[in-house]
Amino acid sequence: MTPVPKWPPRWVVGGTAVLTLLLYWLTMPRDLTWQAFSGDGGELITAAVTLGVPHPPGYPTYVLLGKLISFLPIEPVAYRFHLFSALCTAGAAGLITATVLKLSSESAKSSSPLLASVPGLLFAFSPLVWQQAVVAEVYSLNLLMVAAFLWALLGEQNSLFIGYLLGLSFTTHLTSLFLIPLALLYTPGKAWGKLAIGASVGAAPFLLLPLLARQGSPVVWGDPTTLAGWWWLVSGKIYQPNQFALPLTEFWLRLRSWLPEFALQLGILGWVALGWYGRSSLRQKKWLALMGTAVFYLIYAFFYNTQDAIVLTLPAWLIFSFCLIPLLPKANRWAVILPGIAILLHLSSQVGVNIHNVRAQANNILESVPFGAIVLTSGDPDIFSLWYFHHVEEVREDIILVDERLFAFDWYRDNLIRQQPNLHNLEEDNLPLFKTTNAAQHAICGVRFLSEPMVSCLQDNE
Repeated sequence: MTPVPKWPPRWVVGGTAVLTLLLYWLTMPRDLTWQAFSGDGGELITAAVTLGVPHPPGYPTYVLLGKLISFLPIEPVAYRFHLFSALCTAGAAGLITATVLKLSSESAKSSSPLLASVPGLLFAFSPLVWQQAVVAEVYSLNLLMVAAFLWALLGEQNSLFIGYLLGLSFTTHLTSLFLIPLALLYTPGKAWGKLAIGASVGAAPFLLLPLLARQGSPVVWGDPTTLAGWWWLVSGKIYQPNQFALPLTEFWLRLRSWLPEFALQLGILGWVALGWYGRSSLRQKKWLALMGTAVFYLIYAFFYNTQDAIVLTLPAWLIFSFCLIPLLPKANRWAVILPGIAILLHLSSQVGVNIHNVRAQANNILESVPFGAIVLTSGDPDIFSLWYFHHVEEVREDIILVDERLFAFDWYRDNLIRQQPNLHNLEEDNLPLFKTTNAAQHAICGVRFLSEPMVSCLQDNE
């Protein structure tokens, strides 16, 4: 069998990232979308552009990097953030390749550097990863941080640096806390102190949340200016009831709905025998720790009681990709065709995908409401989308956006008072009273995003 050409390792790493980014760019939405559970996109973009505080745990690293991305001369702004996600996931794919190169070079059965791109490309082109890589969400940045952490950990970098990447990953998604046992196992006990110091420095962006909360952004969750409010936000307390809370009545429904996704994911990534072969790529104890971490991600996601819980499995697929290492020499040149098959399978499954024409619906809503109206939404992603068009693209600056579900929170009404000091009766959770006392000065319009957007207005000031 003809051997695979031995390309320089740097070319392989860069090529993996560039090819991934190119295909993501060709398939990403060009405007705000709700596809692939990305309804939070409008909120995240608005928070980044206005330097605010999005939903817990606040995602300060996403906000700061997103602010930089927002300066790109690309229209519309939402497109810039889709590109941001693509850059992050492409970087993660490149780091997987770099890690595989490192681990393969330590193996007696090291193979061509070109083959090292296969795990990274198969990860990047697997369905769940690709879907999140082209929309404005936090998961791509988290995958980049997790990939960087594993590259440093498995490559036996300095413990301080490993800890820093670990702490930074916490700021991109709290499920990265699951990586702590892995970090401790791979790090000699005498270096745990350095690991902890590095993690503390890496998690430091959380300390910026009080400052961000004072920037005047319309998006500020909680009150991070107090210690209790900061901890409420950073700990994700509002979402803790969802953990391991899947009702037994929904167990089989979720299992049936996830099995096809997992079958496609596993099929593309070639996991049939990888658990067995993968153990030879690392020492047994460390291999078990890697696999145990990935499996815990899967279990946690499965029992997490939200509709989009499947996206929480993404780091598991990243970890599993290292199982391919010992198969690469066996597959030789045939391994390089696997990413091509994955691409074809993904593209064929995307025919007719509904990308949600959010802009058209938002325009219909915003064109229908009277001047100076109070526009009432009924939760995300409706309010998040209108935040984006109103505060980022500055459409209909005369209206006032109020969300009925968020209205129940003191911190939300406090921020409304700061944003709109002329509104009445924001001191208590009494939405009917709020409507009544403000109807004399403003039309009150309830809106909903549907296939045909709904707008219902009550105006008492005529």
